[in-house]
Amino acid sequence: MGSLKKTSWLALLIAVSSFVLLPSYAQPKPKKAMTKPTGFKSIFNGKDLTDWEGDPKYWTVEDGALTGTTDGTLKANSFIVWRGGTVKNFEMRVKVKITQGGNSGLQYRSVPFPGAGPYVLTGYQCDIVTTNDEYDGMLYDERGRRILAQSGTRVVIDPNNEKWIVGSVGKIKHFPAGEWHEYHVVVRGNHHVHFIDGHKTVEVFDHDPKGRRLEGLLGVQVHVGPAMKVQFKDWRLKDLPEAPLVAPEKTPIPPNSPNVPVQGAPKR
Repeated sequence: MGSLKKTSWLALLIAVSSFVLLPSYAQPKPKKAMTKPTGFKSIFNGKDLTDWEGDPKYWTVEDGALTGTTDGTLKANSFIVWRGGTVKNFEMRVKVKITQGGNSGLQYRSVPFPGAGPYVLTGYQCDIVTTNDEYDGMLYDERGRRILAQSGTRVVIDPNNEKWIVGSVGKIKHFPAGEWHEYHVVVRGNHHVHFIDGHKTVEVFDHDPKGRRLEGLLGVQVHVGPAMKVQFKDWRLKDLPEAPLVAPEKTPIPPNSPNVPVQGAPKR
């Protein structure tokens, strides 16, 4: 009986030891908790146009979203402007839905355009375009230098406002109209990066001291052209710390780099 007890205890000890010494890959790993980005503030309340100023003919709140609508008779682009402050170094996330054929854009570091009406801005724009994937998510200068970087490109704008394509940020993707997509803009100093649904669309270094702006207003646009509807929700903004300007010598332009295509020029 004593021998049998010893054998049983020995078997139990071996079994316990084997369990404790199992390789780590045999034990399920705990899942990491999903964390939401921190430090953001909401700049649209989903109920009314508090802190926003635009023509009520085109801008309303519908289904909890800031909504711009045109009937096809618009003669000049019209904007709604966020009056909660200005943006300098910042990160912005907003969900956007636009109808097929629609054209809009996220204005930032912008200023009013004199003589063009009470709700017209000039400045940087992250384009929202349904008719050309090369324009969706690109960096545009509204009523200024126009196209700065088409989607899929890394661009350096030199001190003389020459725009050079110095690389790629990845393949151009199609983001279907009529669906919600998250547009994400990160700007520090003279460095601009745009994303749609986590996919990087452009990266730009702007060394043009005359054309660039380092601070300004935030707004969105309805565009001349066909009747359209564009909606914005879950709009969040985060101020970033002061950032030094990237010097031109830090972004060398490789030999034979092509220029950014001029808007309206025929393709070769």
